[in-house]
Amino acid sequence: MTTSGVTTLNLTARDVINWSMRKLNVIAIGQDPAENEVDPIILELNMMLKEWETRGPHLWRQTEGSVTLTANTPAYSLITGSPLRLSEVRYRYPPTADPTSQRDLPMEPMTREQYKTLPVKLTNGSPPTQWMFDPQESAQTLYVWPVPSVVAGDTLVYTYQRRFQVIQNLNNSIDIPEEWLSTVAYNLASRMVMTYGVETKTGDTVMAIAADLLLKAKSFDREDLVHMSPAYRYRRR
Repeated sequence: MTTSGVTTLNLTARDVINWSMRKLNVIAIGQDPAENEVDPIILELNMMLKEWETRGPHLWRQTEGSVTLTANTPAYSLITGSPLRLSEVRYRYPPTADPTSQRDLPMEPMTREQYKTLPVKLTNGSPPTQWMFDPQESAQTLYVWPVPSVVAGDTLVYTYQRRFQVIQNLNNSIDIPEEWLSTVAYNLASRMVMTYGVETKTGDTVMAIAADLLLKAKSFDREDLVHMSPAYRYRRR
């Protein structure tokens, strides 16, 4: 018996939507939703994914970015990837092509209130040791303190939670890892139960499966915690 050797399950938004609608018994196998139904279903799917942006941690959305420091500059616009939230920031030096000679210094986060109440925000100091992230709708800004007066091309490296890419048509792939496909499909179906007036038994079953899959996916989508403790080989008597 020979396996396929293929580990990638490539499904488009069309595949996932059709699968969801079949679970609700609103379309038959081999059928597609009516043309006037497609846009509302895509909207529902995008709204669900945007709602999930706030839940996290979604390890697949953890992305690395960097900005080059500028002397006497406290604020930096983070455009690429539209960061939703920063989880860590590191001061990296020196600027060299040899990664073995680079050093990363972890920086401490500040709340908005802590940064706003700093009496002198342009205090000079090197390296910067603290940061504050301001995620406004139109711009995402990273503030550092103290402000370095000499930077020599040093950088800030940050880890951020990127936003979901929206689905614009049925041929788009969904911005999720493959292990989340069933979770997304069932939860989309769950959100469409009232829209299609699905009979109670089917609707209740779909919603229960959707909730269970979401819980399991969120439990899996976390890093393992490592606990270290001393090993005592001998005991006093």
